[in-house]
Amino acid sequence: MIVHNNIIQPDKDPRPKIHAPIKGFSKEQKLFLQLLHNYPDGAISIIDVNYNFIITGGELHQRLAADPSDLIGNDIYPNFPEEIRNVIKQQLKNVFAGNNISTFELPHLVKGEFYVMDAFPLKEKDGSITHAGVIIRNISHLKMAEKELKVSLEKEKELSEMKSRFITMASHEFRTPLSTMLLSVQLLKKYQTHDAQDKVNKHLARIESSIQVLNDILNDFLTVGKIQEGKYLCSPVTFNIKEHIISIIKEFDNNGKEGQQISYTHIGNEMVFLDPFLSQHILRNLVSNAIKFTTKKATVEVNTQWIDDRLVLSVKDHGIGIPTEYRKHLFEQFYRASNATNIQGTGLGLFTVNKYVELMNGTIRYTSKLDKGTRFVVTF
Repeated sequence: MIVHNNIIQPDKDPRPKIHAPIKGFSKEQKLFLQLLHNYPDGAISIIDVNYNFIITGGELHQRLAADPSDLIGNDIYPNFPEEIRNVIKQQLKNVFAGNNISTFELPHLVKGEFYVMDAFPLKEKDGSITHAGVIIRNISHLKMAEKELKVSLEKEKELSEMKSRFITMASHEFRTPLSTMLLSVQLLKKYQTHDAQDKVNKHLARIESSIQVLNDILNDFLTVGKIQEGKYLCSPVTFNIKEHIISIIKEFDNNGKEGQQISYTHIGNEMVFLDPFLSQHILRNLVSNAIKFTTKKATVEVNTQWIDDRLVLSVKDHGIGIPTEYRKHLFEQFYRASNATNIQGTGLGLFTVNKYVELMNGTIRYTSKLDKGTRFVVTF
């Protein structure tokens, strides 16, 4: 007698071992043992009612640094985590009761991989069940495919929602300038005398303004396309940030609402190393939004300062604020809050701002209160 892992066994174990010479077996039996030994990405086993291996093989044992020959006659899957072994034994109770187990996913990863178990009773001639066949398969590739499919479906869903928002936005944003242009052209046809020149100029100005609105919308679309294609790169240079921002703010002198003002303060070194084009777009958009969403006479506050060797840009308004339920969508394409649907805009501005901030390795955050205002803070 020999003692192996505290189990007394006969000197000559009649059960075949995978790596032992397989003399006296038929050709079919030898092929079956080769199948067990070479079963890829898993293991095939025959297990007795005491949960010991009668025969086992497969690449899973190699991954677990276990020799199938040493496993014969011993408790099943000794290198599995104890939680998994207990779950497998619990499932095998059902098998020894005469039930099949199909595609049961093991509750924990094995060596970082996903596995499922199929198990079935092996009946004796008298109908008794003393052994079970167990096949454990690696399904990590299926899990990855499932994950990729879910991502694709989610992207398709997002694309569908984005298209819906785009159609809604376009139908709304294009209608106003086109209607203005059409009405102005119809009225121009009625002005035939020289003394109507002032009225003509007024309608021509409206047409020009409407064309500019359409042009801005198309530019927003083109900008988003270039961002998604990766055509924008960050090209930093050294320049005076204070002079840069003052020149941008001056562009809004005639575009603000009556009674609105823009104040600007700067603290610290005026020379910065940033991309002037990207920073210009960020500031223009944030200031433009602050003006649009402020419905009363109020000051838009712009500030730049150095904090811990970082340049911090903030734009604060005293406008309508952002509803809490819409804040998680703030930087998405074509998304607009319910209290902004009657205010001109494509829903692309903050999306592009966020992308430009990312290109400059910066961060953007905001605070907002309904009917009190919003403050955006960009840190470079």
